[in-house]
Amino acid sequence: MEIHGANTLLVTPFTATGEVDHDSLRALIDFVLAGGVHGAMALGSSGEFFTLTMPERRDITRTLIGQVHGRVPVTIGIGADSTANAVELARMAESEGADCLLALPPLYFDRSPRAQELHFGAIAASVTIPVMLYDGAGGVAISASTMARCAERHPNIRYAKQATPEPERVSEIISQAPGVAPLAGDDTLLLAALRRGAAGSATAIGNLAPRTIAALHESHAEGDLCKATALFAEISPLVQVTSAPKVEFIARIKEILAANGVIRSAFVRPPLTPLQPEDVEELLSIVAHLKPTELETAR
Repeated sequence: MEIHGANTLLVTPFTATGEVDHDSLRALIDFVLAGGVHGAMALGSSGEFFTLTMPERRDITRTLIGQVHGRVPVTIGIGADSTANAVELARMAESEGADCLLALPPLYFDRSPRAQELHFGAIAASVTIPVMLYDGAGGVAISASTMARCAERHPNIRYAKQATPEPERVSEIISQAPGVAPLAGDDTLLLAALRRGAAGSATAIGNLAPRTIAALHESHAEGDLCKATALFAEISPLVQVTSAPKVEFIARIKEILAANGVIRSAFVRPPLTPLQPEDVEELLSIVAHLKPTELETAR
């Protein structure tokens, strides 16, 4: 299954006491897919992968793949500090039926192109399904030339989530690494990335506005740039209110989802911290004026 269009990086719902809430996850998956998104992604940064145990990651993978049931491609994040752990996660995701993997670059000590090539090469060699490189994870860039070398050695490296604040890098990837399809990784720069040839997006705003983000991608693909721009303008205030400050974006998305009955709790696991009550009140008051239709019907 090709990865294209709007791919939503799902949050991971927890109960009020911090356990993974699989019922809420299933409800969120159905809400997002009912909006028409073109792909579902789990265990990325939005999914708080860094707080989860290996068994929890396997269980979340199973829940997502089972609930999606082949309706759209499923991408599973395999972020890990070590290459060996990333390989283990990659093999697990493939064995459970994932369609694609989202791989982070090395984030500690050696961030060099050589370290990236060794890391991504080991992951790609361990599976047969496509691999998506995460350009910009933790502020670590992956050059287009590095992507090209990785894809030349491992043809299943086929996608790149481009999340640095430089949409022009989409053009660089297309020209220098033609075997790698870039996807927008930042909602604030979505339209700029699509204009430069991005094949789609891998972002979190689809948790809240799946119908709008899906329609934006479809309008752009059909060449209706006026409609795509209008939809981007419609969604931009919601992106802004959930994106700043950046360290709160997961908690903000969860508070909105919980307030609208999509998930049962806005709990975030440490080291993330919950919003203060006054901040929740302010957030929901603002969102009440911005709320996309799909959140109104989720109640």
